[in-house]
Amino acid sequence: MEQNTILIVDDDELMRSLLIEIITPFNLRLITAQRGDQALQLAQQHLPDLILLDVMLPDMNGFEVCQRLRDDPATAQIPIVMITALNDREAKIHGFEAGADEFITKPFDPGELQSRINTVLRLNRYRRLLQEQAKVNAERARFEWVIETSDNAYVIIDHDDQIRYANRCARTYLGLTADEQPVRPFRELVTQRYRLVPPEEWEQWPIGTPEPLYLVHPETSRSPEQWLQVEAARIHPSDDQIVVTLRDVTQQITLQRDMWTFHTAISHKLRTPLVSYLGGLNLLYDNIEHMDRTMARNIAAIALSAAKRLQQVIDDIFLYVRSLGDIHYDNCTVFDLPAMVSTLNQEIEIPAISLGIDPALDARRLRISRRSLEMVLRELCENARKFHPQQRPMVNIRVDADLAQNQVRLVVCDDGVHLPPAHLQKIWQPYYQAERNFTGQVEGMGLGLAQVARIILAVGGSYQIRNRSDRPGICIELRIPFVEEDSSDQVIG
Repeated sequence: MEQNTILIVDDDELMRSLLIEIITPFNLRLITAQRGDQALQLAQQHLPDLILLDVMLPDMNGFEVCQRLRDDPATAQIPIVMITALNDREAKIHGFEAGADEFITKPFDPGELQSRINTVLRLNRYRRLLQEQAKVNAERARFEWVIETSDNAYVIIDHDDQIRYANRCARTYLGLTADEQPVRPFRELVTQRYRLVPPEEWEQWPIGTPEPLYLVHPETSRSPEQWLQVEAARIHPSDDQIVVTLRDVTQQITLQRDMWTFHTAISHKLRTPLVSYLGGLNLLYDNIEHMDRTMARNIAAIALSAAKRLQQVIDDIFLYVRSLGDIHYDNCTVFDLPAMVSTLNQEIEIPAISLGIDPALDARRLRISRRSLEMVLRELCENARKFHPQQRPMVNIRVDADLAQNQVRLVVCDDGVHLPPAHLQKIWQPYYQAERNFTGQVEGMGLGLAQVARIILAVGGSYQIRNRSDRPGICIELRIPFVEEDSSDQVIG
């Protein structure tokens, strides 16, 4: 079999070495360049199967190199994956306009890079096979066999979003039988089975958004939640056919969410007894020589009580870790909210959290566990404190019924600051930290609101954020479905 060639263009020696190390298992022919002009020369000379192109080069930027490669008929069809530390929408759009096929943002995951390189090389080979008419029949049959038996899901659509081909795995995701020819467009078909996330990015489907797209199937009593990441790419710039790849990322999504939930829970459970314990010991250490026996004994008793509470919390954490693989059924209603709010009022350093519940609501179970709802409310209240000018917000939680949609509407409002429209659109994205623009601080990993969104989506709910109209501050609205009364749905904690 002919050996594929990859051209690596990066002026950083360590980065070139890292890329070479990652790509070596593919048994590919590697060529490297440190400058843009050198990359153009080597691309014309070797016509590589793929170019990994850094954006920042000493003589010209990667966008210019990409554009010049696309303008040259000899190199116009070579797949180009741009590697950059610029993690913003404008840079990606600039790269796609210059002709880039794919973007990888530093720091990147080696496994993800290998997977993307493998996919690009497969699609590039398919394009070349179509151009070689003399060999197309035998090679295409072999390729289709590989795709048809692949564990990855591939769909080919045209410019009207009509499905022209779907392999076995894709048909399973789409609910199609082996011989069924879909008549509805791809987006309309998946809407029948999945939630389209984020909805504003799906408006640009199929080509036009650099942001990740997802199909989300909420959890039910008969099936667990499922997250499919969707990527669309043209087979050839001049072709109207688009290859859609569906990747099941449920495990990554749920693992990240569980880790965030675990971290959020234990950080609060450990802090209170630890502060009391250390406070008592410090008081004894600093003043033992001037204390009478009774006072020292009382302070030691406080520290001992805190230590016992800390031990109990640690035991609970170990019990929780051991039970992570178990399924827990947890009934949760709106009437559990007062106890949750009372706990938050004690643990979060803000003046007050008020709660109003619609009298029309009854004790029907919600499709969310108590633990998850506690994590959601805690994150929203802590964000209200973080963005408040004095970190002392007044938080109001209002819960009312939407019986027509069989769900509750939970609205959390604060009196902090308004957010610019650009931040309102991005605030649900993982690792997006708007506080950098308001407080100058970057606390934590920036995963909180993204995980709130994922928890709500997993139970079949929805979310939105808006600035308050009556005063500074924001309101976050969550819609959470009721458990169907005529089903055996249980909420998995």
